[in-house]
Amino acid sequence: MIQIRLRPPRRREFQKDVYRPGVISLSRLTWGSLGAGLFLCAIALFSEACRIGVLYPPLAATCFINATCVYLRVARPKQVIVGHFVSTVGGLVAVLLITRWVSDPALLVPLKLGLAVALAAVLMQIFDADHPPAAATAAIPAILPLPAEPLLLPLHMAWGAVLAVIFSLVWNRVWLDFPAPDSEPGPACLGLAMGRPEAAGLGLCALALVLMALKPLAHTAYQAGLGVMLMGLAVLMLEHFFAAVLVTREPTKPLG
Repeated sequence: MIQIRLRPPRRREFQKDVYRPGVISLSRLTWGSLGAGLFLCAIALFSEACRIGVLYPPLAATCFINATCVYLRVARPKQVIVGHFVSTVGGLVAVLLITRWVSDPALLVPLKLGLAVALAAVLMQIFDADHPPAAATAAIPAILPLPAEPLLLPLHMAWGAVLAVIFSLVWNRVWLDFPAPDSEPGPACLGLAMGRPEAAGLGLCALALVLMALKPLAHTAYQAGLGVMLMGLAVLMLEHFFAAVLVTREPTKPLG
């Protein structure tokens, strides 16, 4: 008689040397894969229920990264939320400019795609929000119909990104400290490896998530949520500039 003994996962199996790209581990194959699928399923359910249109393909890539590549910097909350927001803006600006400047149908789509990704890359680097899936967020407006009005789509994508971050926090912190520290030793706030401005921005975005989700019940709450989301994004987008100013003002030690 064959006996199969199933033991519960251990915290050791989710440490950086095991739970990372390049390592085939049972914990990553099961917990990471299941998490990626559940994240996107939940985002789709919430999006439909709350009538907030988002682009699913780039968020699918985000779900994969935030469930299976949790120690990468691109999986941190700021990179996910701001990355999708600014990339959506870049993609929409590219579509607007190329549509106005180019009349040759054969060049429209290639130039839209190229400029969209280029603008997204610039914006993600300026705002310290490198998140590879967001490049797809920029490219999609050039080739597919939009699930929301152009002026609202960036905030809708930020809403979907916040959902992905919240699910990631709940799912990953069962076994590991998520988000992973940006540096060792690094700042911490409310038990999370992030500074106070970043934590405050994430908190505002989470509040906006709730308010925007009330769209089917109270359109006023949805509109208020759009404003709160903008405030949260502004905090996240600008926090590293203030840190950079503080660093440059530190006195330098004389050589020798």
